[in-house]
Amino acid sequence: MSWIARLFRPHVEPPSDFTDRVMAWKNLSGVSENVPLGQARFVVVDVETSGLDTRRDHLLSIGACAVEALRVRTGENYESILRREEANQRENILIHGIGPQAQAAGQPPEESLMGFLEFIGKQPLVAFHAGLDQAMLDRDLRATLGMRLHNAWIDLALLAPVLVPEARLPQAGLDEWLAYFGLRAHVRHRAMDDALATGELFLVLLKRALARGLNTVGSLLVAAEAHQRKVLGSGFGGA
Repeated sequence: MSWIARLFRPHVEPPSDFTDRVMAWKNLSGVSENVPLGQARFVVVDVETSGLDTRRDHLLSIGACAVEALRVRTGENYESILRREEANQRENILIHGIGPQAQAAGQPPEESLMGFLEFIGKQPLVAFHAGLDQAMLDRDLRATLGMRLHNAWIDLALLAPVLVPEARLPQAGLDEWLAYFGLRAHVRHRAMDDALATGELFLVLLKRALARGLNTVGSLLVAAEAHQRKVLGSGFGGA
């Protein structure tokens, strides 16, 4: 979609029964960048989609887990399948395992996304190849609740090579990074399992960040953003 089309796209108001919940989320306080990494709370996110086209494909499921005080907070998870009336193509279902019945029985998209917002608050978000997660969530949030996600994002696909250069994995995928550290996902391409595996990788990287003197949320965000600008400037965008 061109910038002109985005400029003139009509504003979507949230459904009336979601107005109070949307306003409560908007009024939450942001996170101070001075919070020490050892005390900070992050939310690790993964989504499953019907494909990789952020303009046409659909968000199918969301998985998220909390990482706080250098621990994955067991039990503090969010998982939701979004209701879709028309199932996506069979080859995609074979990847993510969310079949027609599961899609038809999912939560209404506005309820699924509102629950996600209430789980994450204004905490920094973490993902591996975060661009797809961010784009799909932003698009559906605008379409269903008339809002955008302004939380800070940390992309581990970009941050990991900076903190662990000796791995020599500048363009590696999640599986390669998990294998490098001896980690594994219980099941791959399931949003919740991928979020938990990414959370374990994030813990390893947080300890590397602390060893490099990155002691606060702000310093980690600066390091991640600086490397993202460098990578984008070199023409490698990651997918």
